Amino acid sequence: MLDPDDLHVRTRARCAVKGLFPCLHLRNIQNRHVFRQAAEKILKNKSVSAKKVVTAIPGDAAIIRYIKVPYMTEDELKNMIPYDAEQYIPLSMEQVVFDYEVLEEVEEDGQKKLEVLIVAVKNETMNQHLEILKDSGITPQAIDVDAFALCNAHGLNAGDEEEGGLRADTVALINMGAKITSVTITEKSIPHLTRDVNIGGNNFTKEIQREFGVSFSQAEELKKQHAVIMVESDELLLSAIPSEEDDTSAKIFEAITPALNKMLNDIRRSFDYYEGTVKRKPVQKILLSGGSSKIKNIDRFLSERLGIPVEINYPFKNINISSKNFDFDYLRANAVHFNVALGLALRAAGGGK
Repeated sequence: MLDPDDLHVRTRARCAVKGLFPCLHLRNIQNRHVFRQAAEKILKNKSVSAKKVVTAIPGDAAIIRYIKVPYMTEDELKNMIPYDAEQYIPLSMEQVVFDYEVLEEVEEDGQKKLEVLIVAVKNETMNQHLEILKDSGITPQAIDVDAFALCNAHGLNAGDEEEGGLRADTVALINMGAKITSVTITEKSIPHLTRDVNIGGNNFTKEIQREFGVSFSQAEELKKQHAVIMVESDELLLSAIPSEEDDTSAKIFEAITPALNKMLNDIRRSFDYYEGTVKRKPVQKILLSGGSSKIKNIDRFLSERLGIPVEINYPFKNINISSKNFDFDYLRANAVHFNVALGLALRAAGGGK
C-alpha cells in the first residue's frame, strides 16, 4: 500500500520543463502485458533511461472535494484536516489514500478562511495502479489526478493569453477523452470545480458503428475522416458545413447528435452549479482538448450553444521542442492529446511538493 505522503496534488504550474521525463496517463488498463510492452517500446524508442515517472489517476477514480475551513497555521491544518475530511469522503480514512492542498485565502461573512482541495483514492484503485507500473519496471515519483495535470499545463500558458486569445479570469478546461469528458473550472488558474461527464469519443464512435453497421475500428476511422458538426453561426464558411450531397458526414452528424446534446447539457449543468452554488464569476472562456476536440466545428458548436468563447487548448506555446528528439509536425497535429502529459511533465520538472 502506498503511503498517503506519496500521493501529491499539484494544481498550478510553478516551473518550466527542464528535460525529458517519462509521464504516463493510465486509465482502466485491463491487459497488463499489453501495457508493459507499450511502455517498454516507448521508453526504448525515445532512449529514455529514467525509470521514475509521474502518472495520473483519472478523475472518475478519485474523490475530489473543495471545502472552506477557518484560517489557521499550516501545522494546525495538517493536524485538523484528516479528521475534518471524513465528513466529505464517503469512506473511512483507512480505506483511502488521501492528500490535500490549500488553494487560497478567502474572506467569507467577514471571516478569514482557507479554501482547501481534498483528494482521496481508494486503496484498491491505487494498489492496482502501482502494480501495473511495477510490472513494467517503472517507479512512480508522484501520482496526480488528470484534471489537475490539465490545470498545471494551463498555468504555464495562462500569462500569454492576451497575445493569442481572449483574456479571461474564469476558464473552463474541458478535456474530451475516449470514455469521459472532464470539466475543470479555474479562476486565475486555481481550480474550484472538477466534474466528469460520462460521454466521450467512444460514445460517438459507437453511434457511428450502429448507424453504418461497421466494426468499432472502422467507425473510429469514419469519425476521424468525416465527422463534421453543423452549426448555425453566420461567421462559419458555407464550405465548412456538410452539404446535402455529403451523405456520410450528414449521417454521422445525425447519429452522434443525441450523445453530443447530452454532453452539452451536462457541461451546462456544471457551469450552472458553479455559478449558483460555488458563487464565483461566470465562465468567460472554454479551452478544449482531448481526441474528440479534433471533430470539425465542435469548438464552434459549444461556443454557439453555451454563449461562451471556445478555443482549442494548444499546450506547447512555451515549450521549446527539439526536432532531433520529436516530430514537431506530429506534435502540432496531435497537440490536443498532450495537455495532461505536459501537466505531468511540469510536475516532474518541479520535483513535486
